[in-house]
Amino acid sequence: MTPRIKALLDQVKSGKLQTDMARVLHHIKTKPYTTLSELERKLNMKHQTASARVSDLLDMGLIEEQGTKKSHHSFQTYFKYQPSSLKQIHNARKRKKAKYEHWLKKGLSQFEEYINPSLKQELSKTT
Repeated sequence: MTPRIKALLDQVKSGKLQTDMARVLHHIKTKPYTTLSELERKLNMKHQTASARVSDLLDMGLIEEQGTKKSHHSFQTYFKYQPSSLKQIHNARKRKKAKYEHWLKKGLSQFEEYINPSLKQELSKTT
């Protein structure tokens, strides 16, 4: 467990929620299957703030997406706390790999003319 994750979990455990990330994690931990719009409303956060903190927690592997529901004209994703440190590590690695693959695909298509052909061929093998 990284020092950052330990400090965050200590905040949540103690109830001294000093950061937005700790507030979001505490809410998801105590109310599983929370959506982003619920976080915004219950924690009185702007969409950008809540979304960024959820993204940070997903990157750390501390929370997981647990499905979606249709709400009005959009879909809402449910989030749930993941207590297992092994699963957290797995989630963080899986998310990092997905972000890398997205970045690579986008880079190969947007900057094709700047990439050396042999490098492009090598990078294409990994996608």
